[in-house]
Amino acid sequence: MNSSRLSAAPRMHEPKTHNHLLGDHDALAKAMDTDGYWLFRDVFDKDAVARLRKVYIEELVKLDVIDPIDVDSAAKGIRYNGRGDLKAMPIHMEPLCDRHAAQTFLAEKPIHDFMVKLLGEEPFWKPVVEYRATVPNPDDGIKQVTGWHQDGPPTPGVDFITMWTPVADIDWDIGGITFGEGLTDPVNRMRIDETGTNKGIAAETLPEGVWCHTTYRPGDVLFMNRWTPHSGLTNTSDRFRLSFDHRVMRPGSMRPLVGEVISCTPTRIEVKDDVIGAKAVRIDTSTYARTTLHQRIWGQKIVDEFPAGSRVIVGYDKGDVATVVRPTHQFDPVV
Repeated sequence: MNSSRLSAAPRMHEPKTHNHLLGDHDALAKAMDTDGYWLFRDVFDKDAVARLRKVYIEELVKLDVIDPIDVDSAAKGIRYNGRGDLKAMPIHMEPLCDRHAAQTFLAEKPIHDFMVKLLGEEPFWKPVVEYRATVPNPDDGIKQVTGWHQDGPPTPGVDFITMWTPVADIDWDIGGITFGEGLTDPVNRMRIDETGTNKGIAAETLPEGVWCHTTYRPGDVLFMNRWTPHSGLTNTSDRFRLSFDHRVMRPGSMRPLVGEVISCTPTRIEVKDDVIGAKAVRIDTSTYARTTLHQRIWGQKIVDEFPAGSRVIVGYDKGDVATVVRPTHQFDPVV
């Protein structure tokens, strides 16, 4: 964790729940644009969540940071066994990526059916997945945020919604996620340094009284507007925090190219998209070409970063100018 991004947690309140809006797509769209989020309680199939949790358990046992535990008991939390080296934990739980844990979960029929009901169309998942098994730190009793940010600015021109879901209980001590209610203005609040690296949002620039947090349980799911500022909270418990987040396109929005690079120059990239096949778009001075670490790149560095065969996300406008060229993240296609 980057300690330079830590700041004191603000005063928080309970968020709204949006279960009553399910099936009313106009009302849902309005809530996303005004509240900046949807929080649904007890809508994800608990058996499907349990099967996902089992994968987390198996990988944490391999790392020798937890003792074997049955999947139902683990729903209440998984305690650190005191043996394994927490500093050696994979930052993004890469073994879960290798096992396509998110893709398997989202393909389960009750999960897929809920998403179709929610969106009114087949979901298109932008290949940016984060798996989290945030380590416990019971000696740090001061609750802090781990870094305010927005998910939209690093991928301009791609109109997605962030989905975050708990895999086991996440209470105040474990931390979870906090987010700003009503902060939906399409403004990039994040700082860009001289290297083009996005440094997150300065805590002192954010308003007071808008921040939400609650106890999250398996079956709950949170969706956020791409402009909604949010942060994780430090884990001051003796349990691991299990969650994952993904990105789904807003209904009716223009989907990006996702696939393998065919060719790339400083002014043009051609991609073999997984759905539509080969398509080329232009790169100009407005294009945000970037690395996984959010560093903006230009010219030959774009060519070096995206060789033929690498997997990319390319957002583009109606004039076929790329708005963003970026690597996929924590994702490989299921073959």
